[in-house]
Amino acid sequence: LEDNLIARGETSGGLNRKLTKKTKKMSESEFEIESWIDKFRLHSPKTRLILLSREVCEYLLEDNLIVRCGEADDDVSSDSETDESEDESSGAPATKTIDSFPELKREVEEAIQVLGGAVAPKVGSKSPVDASWANFNGQTKCKDFSEVLLLMKASDRVADDVSERLSLGKPTFLILRKWSSLHPSMEFRTFVKHRRVQAICQRDDEQHYQHLEDDAQKIQQAIEGFFNDTVKEKMSGPEYVMDVYVDNASRVWLIDLGPARDTTDALLFTWAELDSLDADSPLEFRVLARHKRAPAKSLYHGIPYELRGERGSEALAEASKRLAEQRLG
Repeated sequence: LEDNLIARGETSGGLNRKLTKKTKKMSESEFEIESWIDKFRLHSPKTRLILLSREVCEYLLEDNLIVRCGEADDDVSSDSETDESEDESSGAPATKTIDSFPELKREVEEAIQVLGGAVAPKVGSKSPVDASWANFNGQTKCKDFSEVLLLMKASDRVADDVSERLSLGKPTFLILRKWSSLHPSMEFRTFVKHRRVQAICQRDDEQHYQHLEDDAQKIQQAIEGFFNDTVKEKMSGPEYVMDVYVDNASRVWLIDLGPARDTTDALLFTWAELDSLDADSPLEFRVLARHKRAPAKSLYHGIPYELRGERGSEALAEASKRLAEQRLG
């Protein structure tokens, strides 16, 4: 399944909400996919988990390019051999390539075959949607190990998550999900509070879809029914967020689970609104009434952090000045 759509924009920079001890405990355990995937295996996309070694995690944090061994031309091969000999003579560690992790490569390629030949990767709690620009198809769809590794290496989101997990001593899993072309209009973020669904909104918070207004009641009933029949009794906490997909047959699929806090994007709601809901508040189903005029979030993918936001023009001017100074000697 196209995991990039449901993982996008996971931080909101909103209110600095204080969590109860119970919610904190849930955020550290129940929301990790390795904790809940078996409970909902029949109601989630086909998924394979691969535990990443510390060596692989550290490699993902290194600043170097992937060399596709065995496929380079003679000139590149000779250059690579020279670099390797220089590394050996200088005592520096040799540059790692995709062939440096044969066991991981075998596990990933076996999983890809089992999952139908194409997957959407995710590492820990992050999808590498910010690196989709680096893939030939412009998506997170991967058909081999080199594409999976490329996305993981190029993603700042993945790097941040891996770095945090290493510092906390938490295991890091590579999550591979069967690729399917989903319509973004049928992905929904659902807010659970007081052990009931209290708010639902479309996951794509940039586009207006007229059919959502027409089918709102039908979609709401399907999601509520899925929660009551499938999710409610298997989750211990009273408050959390779940992302779901509703297919053409009105079957609901669980895509992800997350904590109800400001590290999870409230999308078309605000956390102030959600915090104010009590057990008797009516469920609200919210969709965009019109297209947003702001630039799409995907336009920021592939842009260095230094060039984002208000300092972007300043950073470009500074880089241009340094380049001019270098040329002058």
